[in-house]
Amino acid sequence: MRDGIKLSANIYFPDSDEASYPVILIYTPYVNDEAVERGMYFAKEGYVFMTLDLRGRGNSEGEYRPFEKDGIDGYDAIQWISQQDWCNGNIGMMGGSYRGMVQWMTLKNKPKALKTIVPTAAVGPGIDFPKFGGIFQNYALQWLNFTGGKSRNDNLFDNGVFWQNKATKKYKEFIPFKDWDILALGKRNPVFQTWIAHPDFDEYWQGFYPTPADYQSFDLPILTITGYFDGDQPGAMTYYEDHMEYGSSAGKANHYLILGPYSHAGTRNPVTELGGLTFGSNSKLDMKKLHLDWFNWTLKNGKKPAFLKDRVAYYMMNQNKWMYASQFNNISKDTITCYLSSPESDAKLLIAAGYLSPQKPTASDKDFIIYDPLDTAEVASYTGSDYYKAPIPIEEPSRVIYISDKLDTNAPVVGRFEVGLYLSLNVPDTDIQMSLYAVDEVGETRYIGSDRLRLRYRNGLSQPKLAVPGKVFFCKFDTPYITALEVKRGSRFILSINAVNSVYLQKNYNAGKDVSLETKADAKKAEITIHHSPENPSYIKIPIGLKE
Repeated sequence: MRDGIKLSANIYFPDSDEASYPVILIYTPYVNDEAVERGMYFAKEGYVFMTLDLRGRGNSEGEYRPFEKDGIDGYDAIQWISQQDWCNGNIGMMGGSYRGMVQWMTLKNKPKALKTIVPTAAVGPGIDFPKFGGIFQNYALQWLNFTGGKSRNDNLFDNGVFWQNKATKKYKEFIPFKDWDILALGKRNPVFQTWIAHPDFDEYWQGFYPTPADYQSFDLPILTITGYFDGDQPGAMTYYEDHMEYGSSAGKANHYLILGPYSHAGTRNPVTELGGLTFGSNSKLDMKKLHLDWFNWTLKNGKKPAFLKDRVAYYMMNQNKWMYASQFNNISKDTITCYLSSPESDAKLLIAAGYLSPQKPTASDKDFIIYDPLDTAEVASYTGSDYYKAPIPIEEPSRVIYISDKLDTNAPVVGRFEVGLYLSLNVPDTDIQMSLYAVDEVGETRYIGSDRLRLRYRNGLSQPKLAVPGKVFFCKFDTPYITALEVKRGSRFILSINAVNSVYLQKNYNAGKDVSLETKADAKKAEITIHHSPENPSYIKIPIGLKE
């Protein structure tokens, strides 16, 4: 590297007499021995395949600080590879999760020999990890311990009982989030402390992303892969949609997108059953072959992969078929808009829910959610393996719920739903989550998507603004996960809105301070008021239908 640090790599060479080859690079925090089978596969297909340990990981020198030097080290690695006799000057990158993110970080630095990237399930720093909706996750520390030091700490990472016990202790004893590292591991973790020192999506996080000018300059072939159930879909789609917004015409024409019925791991190894859902066998793409076809096209001037019939491929669940569009914003043609109301109930019980109505409310009404951060009563959670079809509880603490009329025709739900709420609080800040479901005529539930937000970020993750107690404000929830499924005739949509009070997440004590520093002494009971009136019509918009 430019500062003299040496990184460690495993390199797989083709068994042939050619002088040089195209090169495929995976740049990983998970130790470069992880991809032996993949390395042999691509070497047999005429590529030099290289896995590279991040700075401070595996046998690489230097200090491991996630995100911070990955881009410039990636650039330096590409430069070094391009100067080797066995490289013919054509280099591509691949890999998922963190390995997807570092492709964008490397591309941001514009190495000339980098001719294509295939970012899969790419992490969005500060957007979907180590926080989502401005709310930090306990998992951030678990992951930092997994990747801390030179080796993988698999056993402790996989010890669910250990992490559950520590998280429960933090939750029950109101230990400030800033001390999560001391509680769990007995010492400060400097990276964890750096992360929580940046609760807003500020320059620290923004600096890891390409700028609009960077996106304008990208014209190499890019294949983005993510899934409807991929925890890093928000990150993957941030890169994609920013490129579509700021990129040149040539650059956008070279960017392909695959959206499948995949979990995070499933973006690399697809399965046909997930959380009680079943997909057609055609959903299970041969990802190794797809990558090979892509690299043969982009690095060897071969044919374009036959699967990529257009720039956007997305799998229609329940119809079990792949659909195509020229661009992502062409995949839906219409919107169902429903307005929230509860003229005959308090919307707290599933059997006496509020309404999702196509008509705006004609009278003023309100629903209330009470969230006490000192309430640690355990709520039974669903433990079945069919979690995406879990029945909706009749009653839950700190929740209101709304139900639509029956659909009079099949409805393909394609894209992101949006919820707009007119709210008032008695505190300066709190956290809200919402989830959308479809329930068919026989009572089977189907999860569609969810969104979560710390309300101080209602104007954007980089623009915190505390609420004025008692004053009505508008908050739009428009970052739920993208989906594509056909909801059957006779089904109803169900919208659940609840306060966030989870053992797995940073607890908001509602005081309006830096939440990582808040303690039991700061706790304020929140009364969240949802307004429904002609002047303040809270709503949900559900994207429907397909453009031809």
